[in-house]
Amino acid sequence: MIFLAPAFLAAAGIVAAGVVALHFLSTREPDTDLLPTVRFVPRVPVQATTITLRFSDLWLLALRVLLILLLGAALARPLIHPFAQPVSRITVVDVSRAVGSHGELADSALGYVEGATAVVFFDDEAREIEDGTAAALEGLRDDARWDRASRGSLSTALIAALRIGSRLRDGADSLQLVVISPFAQEERDAATEDIRDLWPGRIDAVRVAGAAQQPDGARSVERVEWADSGATALWAVREPPDTIGGVRANDAVMVYPFVRRWQPAPGAVEEPGDGTGSVDAAETRVYARWMDGEPAAFERPTAGGCMRSVAIPMPTEGDAILRPDFQRFVAGLEGPCGPPRDMSPLSEEFMAAFAGDETLAPAAEVPRQVLRVTPAVPWILGFALAVALAELWLRRRLASGGQTNRVVERSGEIRAA
Repeated sequence: MIFLAPAFLAAAGIVAAGVVALHFLSTREPDTDLLPTVRFVPRVPVQATTITLRFSDLWLLALRVLLILLLGAALARPLIHPFAQPVSRITVVDVSRAVGSHGELADSALGYVEGATAVVFFDDEAREIEDGTAAALEGLRDDARWDRASRGSLSTALIAALRIGSRLRDGADSLQLVVISPFAQEERDAATEDIRDLWPGRIDAVRVAGAAQQPDGARSVERVEWADSGATALWAVREPPDTIGGVRANDAVMVYPFVRRWQPAPGAVEEPGDGTGSVDAAETRVYARWMDGEPAAFERPTAGGCMRSVAIPMPTEGDAILRPDFQRFVAGLEGPCGPPRDMSPLSEEFMAAFAGDETLAPAAEVPRQVLRVTPAVPWILGFALAVALAELWLRRRLASGGQTNRVVERSGEIRAA
């Protein structure tokens, strides 16, 4: 067992020691005697107390100390984990459109998935496979599932591996990370190297065949339509219009105070997870987005290429149309349809830096996952509640017993007088 916040346990020990010290300082009323010669002293209750340095109420002391230690243990968040195994393996499998041979991918992944502690499939998002890993691998051989495969992201895969490593670090001495991918250029972004540096060991990079490079202009733009023309059902009037400061289309970014008069019509495009079920919506791709993420242009395949529908008003004031970013943006409207693809393999220099030449990642160097509640905490808090109720009952019983003894002593004094 380990404690995620051991400072609370130390603080509870200090408070418990203070409670023990206070129990040394017990107070009691002094013994009283009747003085018949003192006739004019008023009859009032005795208020003087004396201090004696001795233990008192040992059972009450034990319950109070136990209660404090239990609360400290609960706040310290104990974590019970099994005996650490030497190596825990995390296998990350690329299921993006960059994969060229699906059968080769399944065969290569099979040897690394067996015995792995965690298995992750990734494209533009990462999904941990918790049950049915063998069935998931066999599903990779089905060509139908690859028809709508999305772009892969090595950064997303590494982030998922780091999160899983934080969860597994307390159950292993070392962590092994295996990434099975074609390692295409389009799967690398500006953050990949920085995220890679967060993994404190080597990465076993297993390269599989990649998809063929798509020739430029394979699907050309057949028509460009504008939302202002009113001839398209992809846009609806925005009421009231608003102003936004920029738009992005693939890698081209244009900064300008645009006035947005149009918004996507309901069901025009199938966003992830919206479940529209429309065939046309499923084939419609967002080509450009405003800086707040809302679609600014669509493209849809046609028999001879594709059609682009744009809701971006052209600048009419200033020198915006003369700027290079505007020229790149307009040139992109006539570029090839579909998302930009670069299936060329990553360079050997990048692969060497990605794999690294260190040993396996020491589990102690992987940041621990912050856990809000551990399985032992509710039981400790329940036990602490029971101890608190027992302490309250015992304290009241001792108080009532003391009052009874004082009444008996006073009645005896009255009879003696």
